[in-house]
Amino acid sequence: MTAISTQVERSLAQTVAATGRWKTARARTLGLAGTFELLDFLARGVFHVWRNRRYLTHVKLANIALVNIQFKLKTERVIGRPYSMKIEPTNICNTKCQLCPTGIGLEGRPKGKMDLARLKGLIRSVRWHLRDLDLSMWGDPLIVPDIYEMIRYAHDQNIWTYISSNLHAFKLKTKPGQKSQAQLLVESGLDTLTCSLHGASQETYEIYQPGKRLDEAVRKIRHIVETRDRLGSATPAVQLNFVVTRHNEHEREAFQRLADDLGCKAIFSTASMNARFQDQDHKLQTLGLADDLLKKKVKDHLSDWLPRDRDFVLEPYRRMHQTGEVQGGDYNGRKDFDCSWPWRQSVINWDGQVVTCCGSFDPGEDMGDVFEHGFGKIWNGPKYRMARRSFKQRLTGDQAKGNPCASCPGFML
Repeated sequence: MTAISTQVERSLAQTVAATGRWKTARARTLGLAGTFELLDFLARGVFHVWRNRRYLTHVKLANIALVNIQFKLKTERVIGRPYSMKIEPTNICNTKCQLCPTGIGLEGRPKGKMDLARLKGLIRSVRWHLRDLDLSMWGDPLIVPDIYEMIRYAHDQNIWTYISSNLHAFKLKTKPGQKSQAQLLVESGLDTLTCSLHGASQETYEIYQPGKRLDEAVRKIRHIVETRDRLGSATPAVQLNFVVTRHNEHEREAFQRLADDLGCKAIFSTASMNARFQDQDHKLQTLGLADDLLKKKVKDHLSDWLPRDRDFVLEPYRRMHQTGEVQGGDYNGRKDFDCSWPWRQSVINWDGQVVTCCGSFDPGEDMGDVFEHGFGKIWNGPKYRMARRSFKQRLTGDQAKGNPCASCPGFML
């Protein structure tokens, strides 16, 4: 990226930050909510087009505009196609993250890896409308030996690429005559790498990732950044993820310093508590706990993990912590959050099963097999249409069966 391009992007980012502040603050005091919302929308649009100009075509821009109009209208059928997708290379993971259904040993779909040829076929079928691709889901993508070729193929198809990893499968040592994994990662064209840490000390780090070493992860991050800089590449941009919980919230400043020292961006995010699994066993079968026992279990779980800083606690979790009730029916026909997943994004699991969002873990929520039916047929199939309908209209029992959106407030709890 040239110095001029960097300056333009920095100036546009600052403009977006300013319009965002105006929209939330000044609009309330001046009574100009509509005006500031429009300014913010236009600023974000210009910034988006500039930042993603390498990956955008006229067809993709038209599709993005069409999808966003239909999202605002909450249409059940979507003429456009999702411009953001997750395609899962594997659901196999090598750590036990304590708020992740994979990490705590819940059995969703069988474990496996997507074949490289199949993934390439999927990418060819969606490249005309896809702006960005996340090659990570319930497993760690670096477990898959073909991951670098998968990223490179998507990159060559003019798609922005991203992965999230705990780095435990990443190797520093290289066999004689072979390229290092850091070099393969840089040369793959990967745009952004997010490294899951969630702690700035070993004590805090291993609460969420038991048995793992923070210093090893930091050493790998430093090696990736140094390799990228040595090769003269601007990518991948490296982010360090910090999901804020009761166990780590005291280390936010220390984590920011760690990110600054490594030359990375710190990302602080709200944790998904996955409380919906509290009445299920490891095979996702309902335990049928008595109401009082289930409420206590939910409250105990949230008491252990919810941060004290309310800025990182979603309102449904706050209510849930008070009552112990994992409400589902109240969200059928209305949502607390204006989720865009059923319109703008989609997920394809390693076995080809399509699901509505990144929170869908239970195979009973699958929308259809993309290898059998093709994505277009699934995208506007009955289950997807009912998922979108649940944002405006209450679904019947049959319509809601196996449909995750029917009991979701717009953020999977």
